[in-house]
Amino acid sequence: MESDESFVVDWASAGPILISVAAIVFAALTWLESRKQRHLLETVVKTLPYVARHRRAGTRKKEPKVPQSVLAPVVIAPAVDLAKAAAEERRRLRLQLEREKLEWRKNKDIAKAIGWLVDRMNEGDDYDEE
Repeated sequence: MESDESFVVDWASAGPILISVAAIVFAALTWLESRKQRHLLETVVKTLPYVARHRRAGTRKKEPKVPQSVLAPVVIAPAVDLAKAAAEERRRLRLQLEREKLEWRKNKDIAKAIGWLVDRMNEGDDYDEE
């Protein structure tokens, strides 16, 4: 009688096959994800004109040109006053902020000192009990 040879699987040769199958599945999933992202991008690009405002350069009315000699006395004087007022306001706010910082530091130092005193008083009680 002939000997019946059974099919023997060499597991060492099955490793590369499993790796290639996993690589194909991974590539397919990556491809599907890129399709989804491309479709999303196309949808966003199509809806963008409805969301964004159109800016038209030619629709503004052009103001007539007025000579600088007419505008100079009127425009410069209030602008200087506004700039001085803004600078004064910034200086006042900066000083107020510095005062608040100093007050905060002072309160923090007082709280630290009180905490230190409380700790020392508790330590003193421990020594008296012994």
